[in-house]
Amino acid sequence: MANKTEKPTRKRLQDAAKKGQSFKSRDLIVACLTLFGVAYLVSFGSLVELMGAFRRVLEDGFRQDMRGYAQAVFWLGLKLLLPILLLCVVASALPTLLQTGFVLASEAVKFNLSALNPVNGFKKLFSLRTVKEAVKALLYLMGFVVAVAVVWHKHKVLLFSQVHGSPADMAMVWRKLLLSMVLLYLVCIVTVLILDAVAEYLLFMKDMKMDMQEVKREMKEQDGNPEIKSRRRQMHIEILSEQVKSDVKNSRLIIANPTHIAVGIFFKPELSSIVLISVLETNQRALAVRAYAEKMGVPVVTDVRLARRIFASHRRYDFVSLDELDEVLRLLVWLEQVENASVVETSQAESSDKASGEPVRILVCRGHETITETTSYDRSNCNQEDQDPEDAEAVPR
Repeated sequence: MANKTEKPTRKRLQDAAKKGQSFKSRDLIVACLTLFGVAYLVSFGSLVELMGAFRRVLEDGFRQDMRGYAQAVFWLGLKLLLPILLLCVVASALPTLLQTGFVLASEAVKFNLSALNPVNGFKKLFSLRTVKEAVKALLYLMGFVVAVAVVWHKHKVLLFSQVHGSPADMAMVWRKLLLSMVLLYLVCIVTVLILDAVAEYLLFMKDMKMDMQEVKREMKEQDGNPEIKSRRRQMHIEILSEQVKSDVKNSRLIIANPTHIAVGIFFKPELSSIVLISVLETNQRALAVRAYAEKMGVPVVTDVRLARRIFASHRRYDFVSLDELDEVLRLLVWLEQVENASVVETSQAESSDKASGEPVRILVCRGHETITETTSYDRSNCNQEDQDPEDAEAVPR
């Protein structure tokens, strides 16, 4: 327990809830059950209907059919008891479900031999929860004493006046006293209930704490082993056919969205002035196209709307329609300007460096201008913050 310093993860709490280990303030549930049960009893009508059944038996001199009489009393008792039973079930089940997040403990109904271990029971005698229960019991007792004293001081005249009252009057008086007693007692212990719920939550979170090894193991189970994830990325490229790889390699650029759609644009003015859709893939194959394009040095441009429109209105090897041609040509012109500017700056840097006799290293930012450096470089010219200055060659993006 000393090494368990990490907060429990969501999966740990969900697994514990399935085993019945979840935060529940039992005293709060008992308080709700007591309040609703007593409120129903004091508002319950009289037992005149039940008394009428007994009176009819006496008037007939016990000549009624006993089987019919038993059935009548059974259904009458069920009619009287069923409402309060349903109320008690709802009053106890609803707070429990609210505290547990409506998670049913499907794995809790099991025969657990460890619960019979006397060592575990001995440890519970000296736990923080035992100390909490002892202090809480004393506070409940104090609250009960205060409630009794207040009810006695306020209603003692009413208590003594029952000597001259009828049974019906006595029933009304005790209804009033019972409701006053319960309400006053709950008011006295409401602070104790809140503190008990907070303490129970803190103790529950303390029991659910994890060590670093458990956290790492759970992250591997959820997110997957890093080696497996690397293998999956490699498989993205392997799921492409040789024809698709060739089309990606010969494309002028890839328009991505950015993980669900990949559209390849083929354009070579020396062969034809028509812009062609060379690649059109979705989902995992789109990720594979993007990864392979970056590997082969084909620029990848993220344009969500354009990629969606082309995917919805075109097929593979179709000519780009007039509706999307303007935006595609803008991207091609922009890419041509960036590459031409890179070539000019690179040649100027090489000529100036030859005159100075100093070596030159070239840093090419993905989809942006080329930067030359001698002993240092200016990263502000590159929008790609994670570009490595040691890259001899980078892929436009």
